[in-house]
Amino acid sequence: MIQVPTMPFNVPLSRVLRKAGWRAKVFDEEGPETPHVTIQFQTEQFWRVSLRNRNFIVPPGGRWGDMPDEIRIAIENNWDQLRAYWNRQNPHNPIESRDDE
Repeated sequence: MIQVPTMPFNVPLSRVLRKAGWRAKVFDEEGPETPHVTIQFQTEQFWRVSLRNRNFIVPPGGRWGDMPDEIRIAIENNWDQLRAYWNRQNPHNPIESRDDE
């Protein structure tokens, strides 16, 4: 069974990346947006990766080469938990829906 956290889901990253300003998380109550995980570097750079198809959402776009490999690996290692968390927090906009694609 997948463990789903009860607080906003923060993807576990190394201390070095966190201190440098990297974050990856699913925010609560995103509304009608495409289900996604947000990757943030400090306060000025953001990327969104679809939890439906693993593509970068435009805007802002991006690619895995824009960030350290550990970010991609951490998201892949937590993929099922990210999807489960989104579905629990956003029952009105489940990942399995195809309405906005």
